[in-house]
Amino acid sequence: MTQTNPFGKVSELSLVLAPGKMRHLSFTAPFKVLHPFHQDGFLQIMVVKVSAGLMAGDRQSITIALEPGTKAEFLSQSYEKIHQMAEGEAVREGRVTVGRDATLFYAPLPVLPFADSAFRSAFAIELVDETSRLFYSDILACGRAARGERFAYRLYRSRVHITSGGTLLYADNFRFAPQEDGADCEGFTQYEGYTHLGNYVLCHFPVREEDLRACLRPILDVHDCQAGLTRFGEDGLCLKVLANGSEMLVALQARIKELLRRV
Repeated sequence: MTQTNPFGKVSELSLVLAPGKMRHLSFTAPFKVLHPFHQDGFLQIMVVKVSAGLMAGDRQSITIALEPGTKAEFLSQSYEKIHQMAEGEAVREGRVTVGRDATLFYAPLPVLPFADSAFRSAFAIELVDETSRLFYSDILACGRAARGERFAYRLYRSRVHITSGGTLLYADNFRFAPQEDGADCEGFTQYEGYTHLGNYVLCHFPVREEDLRACLRPILDVHDCQAGLTRFGEDGLCLKVLANGSEMLVALQARIKELLRRV
């Protein structure tokens, strides 16, 4: 059963970004966008949600377009909390377009699903051509582990679809439903005893696989974690990391952005 959106309608965020400025901005509650910052040629956009987190029945729509030559980084103010739901679910849909010779860093802070929560997310990202660059990441916790809520949520599903020049470049269909019969989110090929999963996708950056490994090794080598790096297409890289805690995964996120700014 789908509950009514507590805001009475779909919550929308729409942005069109040009080099160094916002061309268009509109949003409805609970979204709010702070005045942008500028760093290393990037327009930093801080998206704030003036609510306690995602609730049952919430529906959110995000539309982002980068005009040619734009460099933008999206930041979140705090962890994304998905609250307990007696029934129903929260849903978010996003559509992103990255123009020619434009660069987008979309790397929010981690997602924290509470016990009995359910959430679906779907992002369609269009890179206009091979000069359009994207760094996309998401970090998912197992739940509030300190409260004994390891994998106590009902559903977390995230679909990401990235095209370049109209051709499919990357697709991820990530689904965890810990309360389903036979589900073993802690087991082999799943979280394998860890509490957090980080996913990092790099598209069309001139970064060699060995350079990325060398950049991240000082962090990975001093933490208990498992990491795997996959190349896709001619210049795509996907890094997945299992860890205990979110701090090192957020540090990896920042380290990758530093590397990409230099190249």
